[in-house]
Amino acid sequence: MTLIISAHVPTAIVISGDSRASIQVAVQQGANAQAQQQVVLSDSAEKVFVLYERYVAGTSGDGIINNLPIAHYVEDFQATHPCPPTVGQIATELLAYFRALNPALNTGFSIGGYDGNVPWVMTVNIANNTSVRANADAQGNLSYGMQMMGDYAVAQRLLSQPQFNPVFNLLNLQDAIDFSRHLIRSTIDQLRFEPRYPTVGGPIDTVTVTPKGVNFLVRKKLHGN
Repeated sequence: MTLIISAHVPTAIVISGDSRASIQVAVQQGANAQAQQQVVLSDSAEKVFVLYERYVAGTSGDGIINNLPIAHYVEDFQATHPCPPTVGQIATELLAYFRALNPALNTGFSIGGYDGNVPWVMTVNIANNTSVRANADAQGNLSYGMQMMGDYAVAQRLLSQPQFNPVFNLLNLQDAIDFSRHLIRSTIDQLRFEPRYPTVGGPIDTVTVTPKGVNFLVRKKLHGN
């Protein structure tokens, strides 16, 4: 499972995500019965990406596809597709690419970027075959706010009283960064104490995009012991 937070404020788009990858394994229960049990595969999974040094993306849902991590396919997409000219186009092409792998994938993407000075946030759902703009109404009027993907039950509880939620159209970039990371960190902390599988964990990666470019602000690093 996963938690991806995409915040869009007047000066930037921020995407943060955790690093936990989980799988289902069969556990023998008695002589003739098996049960599926969720286990941690890794706390170093890549779920937040910079695409073509121009767009940013976070992914949730199925992260292992054909026995390969989703990061492999994101890299393959970039290697085999020229840089799309708009955010809407990259969302469309990414949707087509992953549906060609498996149209039933329970996988979603939040994609952010700028067409000139105009911010775009697209929500892509592979199984539903949809690509929808999340930061504007039907007439194209911009809106500011956030989207959550994955296991956002804890974050939803924190946001359950709208009068206490951030005023996104007044939020600066640093506050948007801090808020996106706060929701993931709070989820990780809360899941330590809830009697259920901890679906969110590991380091929190954060990437930003403005009209001037992208910045992988926080990214877990490779290291040797």
